Amino acid sequence: MISEAEVQKLRAIHARGLSVLSLYVWVPVDLPALRELPARADELLAAADVGGQRAVRERHEERRTIRELLQVHAREWMGHTAAIFACAEVGLAEAFPLPCRVPDRAVLAARPHVRPLLVALQRCPEYHVAVVDRRHAWIFQITGSRVDALAQSEAPGVRSRGFGGWYGLESYRISERITQLARHHYHDTVAILSQFMRGSGRPLVVGGHKDTIPAFLGVLPSDARERFIGSFVVDPHTMTPARVRELSAPVVANWVSQREQRLVSQIMQEPPGRLAVVGMSPCLAALSQHAVAVLVVPVGGLIPGFACQACGTLASTPGRCPHQPPTVHPVPDLLEEMTAATLGDGGEVTAVQDPPGHGAAWLRFPLRHVPGTS
Repeated sequence: MISEAEVQKLRAIHARGLSVLSLYVWVPVDLPALRELPARADELLAAADVGGQRAVRERHEERRTIRELLQVHAREWMGHTAAIFACAEVGLAEAFPLPCRVPDRAVLAARPHVRPLLVALQRCPEYHVAVVDRRHAWIFQITGSRVDALAQSEAPGVRSRGFGGWYGLESYRISERITQLARHHYHDTVAILSQFMRGSGRPLVVGGHKDTIPAFLGVLPSDARERFIGSFVVDPHTMTPARVRELSAPVVANWVSQREQRLVSQIMQEPPGRLAVVGMSPCLAALSQHAVAVLVVPVGGLIPGFACQACGTLASTPGRCPHQPPTVHPVPDLLEEMTAATLGDGGEVTAVQDPPGHGAAWLRFPLRHVPGTS
């Protein structure tokens, strides 16, 4: 699966001209449809020309590399989106399966088209799951469809002392001992969990019986509690790794959706002229002033535009920059260029299904001037 480090590596690549081919294509799970995959890839590549230049047809080596990588990995990646990048000029030939499905597309540009990779990492993040009961604990790491069992522990039990003496008192003592042992067991589990979570930034989901989940959450330290995003009920003794993923996936999806909604709501509620802008032109103005802290872009779609190599200006029309061609050149996706500019300034990018104004931004500081205002 793709990682943040691999995305950073791709972001550092920049060719002299339109020579980097990026392909995102869903690899079907049934064999008859799989045989149609090369034709589907060719169809996407044929639609990737910029400004009617038919430049893709000239990229014979890149297209051959993409076909070869797809042929090698297709059966291995059935049921996943394949992301493939090729450029003979810079020696690029990379292919990855993505943790979740993104729209099919092919793009020919001067740099790898990484926005769908960021969407996949945002919407299908790696996360940890801790499943606990009073005596047992299991810790998993989930990456896309892959489930890795990281650790398993079992606490010592309470040996029965029979029913001698007053049963009610003895039962109470045993119950208290079980509670104490469970508390120690939870603390031991947290210590193990903290070792895996340290420095990862991954969210945490907790599973188990209804009564054990609150008890376990009660002993989580503040840093782990901040990463806790939800829980699910399961019988630990009948669960399977696949069942853990099945039950935890909706928890993660809901958390991702709520984060997106909170950000959009925060932007929409900000008074005009303050720390938020909505719409492509205001976002472009904010980027030109290096003011964007968080850029909100659509999950899918491409918006053609223009970029200036001399001053870095991004625009929907070439006349917005004082420079002229060949310094100002068309780009296949203005959203990709906006994403690259935001990340280059140390900002963040969030993709949502239907962003307001086709794009919005949370700012570091108010803009000096916003297009369309006096």
